Amino acid sequence: MPSFPGRLCCLLLALLLSSSAHAQETPVEIVIASIPPYIAIDRDGLPEGPVIELIARLFADLQQPYRVRDLPPNRVGLRLIKGQAALTIASDGNPDLTLLARQGKEPLLSMSLNVYRKPGTPAVSCLEELAGKQVIAISAYSYGNADAQLAQNQPPTQKIYANSHEAALQMLLHGRADYLLNYTEPLLSYLEDLPTGSVAADHIRDIDMYWYLSRQYPNPELLDQLDQAVRKQRATGDLQRLMAF
Repeated sequence: MPSFPGRLCCLLLALLLSSSAHAQETPVEIVIASIPPYIAIDRDGLPEGPVIELIARLFADLQQPYRVRDLPPNRVGLRLIKGQAALTIASDGNPDLTLLARQGKEPLLSMSLNVYRKPGTPAVSCLEELAGKQVIAISAYSYGNADAQLAQNQPPTQKIYANSHEAALQMLLHGRADYLLNYTEPLLSYLEDLPTGSVAADHIRDIDMYWYLSRQYPNPELLDQLDQAVRKQRATGDLQRLMAF
């Protein structure tokens, strides 16, 4: 029969193994805001799209359970702050998220940032030309370092916020402001419903999207593992095929 110290060691080992197994089985929570068509919501209220399929492939490669939650952008940050969620996907150099989370090194996709205007409104070739202008933007959305550039404009660029992509487009059409700053992809379906020539677009830049891992998450190595999995998907061409539109 094992001695008391031996039984104690066995008990501690069993507890450690049980704790490790439990940690491995706990799904990693991923919180994202819808960015159609890359991330959309189906009829059952569940996220779908190429990014969701990519997430499934990456976590299958890691053999790690996960769950994806679609949330408004402002709630995404709150869950990361509290450590209730581990991951999100956002623009390169996001100034708000970098305080809360570590950014990955491998881009998942690239999105086109445009300035939209009605025909007859002067075209824009760079963000500095929006100095002193009113610009519609999506509430709680980030456009990478474009936000900081707009804030530095002199005279200042005044942002007017909309709660959705559709609402932002309607505000532009009804003259609430001369310009709308937004990614191309979420607006495509709404623009297709308008008469030809209703809205003009000026391309500003392409912005890469990355993983962001909460600084509260206890396993920081997950970010490096995901970067490695992304590199594998890119090397086989699967990443490019998924994100092709």
